[in-house]
Amino acid sequence: MNLIWRIILCVALIFIVVKRAAIVALFAKYKYSKGDYYGALKIFNVADKIGNLGVGDKILYGYNCLRCGELEKAKKAFDIAYMITKPETADRHRVRSLQALLAWKQEDLETAIEYLEEVYESGFKNTNLYQNLGIMYNLSGDYEKALEFNKEAYEYNSDDNIIVDNLADTYSLMGNYEDAEKIYEDLINRDPEPRFPEAYYGYGKVLIELGRKNEGIEMIEKSLTKPFSFLSLKPKEEIEKMLEEYKKACAS
Repeated sequence: MNLIWRIILCVALIFIVVKRAAIVALFAKYKYSKGDYYGALKIFNVADKIGNLGVGDKILYGYNCLRCGELEKAKKAFDIAYMITKPETADRHRVRSLQALLAWKQEDLETAIEYLEEVYESGFKNTNLYQNLGIMYNLSGDYEKALEFNKEAYEYNSDDNIIVDNLADTYSLMGNYEDAEKIYEDLINRDPEPRFPEAYYGYGKVLIELGRKNEGIEMIEKSLTKPFSFLSLKPKEEIEKMLEEYKKACAS
């Protein structure tokens, strides 16, 4: 019996040594699930130093770095994850899509679009891809292309709030405020998730353009009650400045 228990103990110790990074990552993932991204990042940093993180944990670690604005760490994690994933797999496409977000935050919109189009053209299409590429096309200024793509995305998943916001934003950017207003109204009536300021200030701008200035200002003010993050389309400070400019314009 003693020998059996010694064997069991040895096996357990070997498992802990081999899987120690994954075990530490479990605590990071718990904090991440609770929205404590900076707390999760501290633990993920420890797990990464231990080494041997699995592909899924490596990808989540990189995304956590990206969310917290740690771009160099995110790049390193994504580069490694890209190398250890097999071509034409969901994990490889997922990493490429995240590398696109990283490129965007590094102010390289052209590369971001290139990476996302690469994933799209491979035939790997999901809601996240439609969300992100729709955003990038809107930012690119090619509104005809953005409109075509965001209509396709809307047909793919009209229940997704970001996809709906992208289409409304496209119409707004093209000056088609009536169609934008209809889509935004539907989106706001859904009471979109609390971490989504874009829908509120986007709708607010459209209402102001349609002459409903007080309603528009109220909607932009409401957007500022929502949490902004490093991955938000615009920083909170920019929306605050925009609000003040609209207030001054409406008062004059």
